[in-house]
Amino acid sequence: MNTISYKKTYLYAILAVVVPLIVYMLAFRLLQAERVRAERVEAERAVATDLASFRTSIKATLEDSKLDRDRLDAHFVRVNGIVDFINSLESLGTTTGVTATISSLGEAWQDESGGSLNLSLHVVGTFAQVYNYLLLLEQVPQKLTLDDIQLTAGQSGPTPATLRAMSSPIIVWTADIRATVVHYIK
Repeated sequence: MNTISYKKTYLYAILAVVVPLIVYMLAFRLLQAERVRAERVEAERAVATDLASFRTSIKATLEDSKLDRDRLDAHFVRVNGIVDFINSLESLGTTTGVTATISSLGEAWQDESGGSLNLSLHVVGTFAQVYNYLLLLEQVPQKLTLDDIQLTAGQSGPTPATLRAMSSPIIVWTADIRATVVHYIK
């Protein structure tokens, strides 16, 4: 009987050590899993905070650079802005008193994103008016290369209204200009 009571005592002693050890290991694993989950949530929150901060920074940078981007964009002629570009060249003629018309227009694509725009201008006015128009033409924000300019004097071509109003005889100058817009994009 004595051996049975020792066996029971050993069994109880082993159970007293093993059961808390098993409970401790289970609790440790649960706590470890909870710690990993908490770290993951904290990392996701940090990433979300960093992403929100990055987005705010990008928005602020875009707002701050709006004027610079608009100024830079003015140097390019886009496919959907050809009419506005032509109107601006012809309105330069109105400013100087000449008649300026686009006689031809052509595209030359280097790749899918851009190329050049070739145009021919016909300008009629006094020498001073034509000269002023050429000076303004060189000042347009788009990179405009004047490939060829032919100036002729005489009464050839239609006379602008500003010249018809003058009573004294005036020599009418005609300028045929071939130019290339270098920064032409889609």
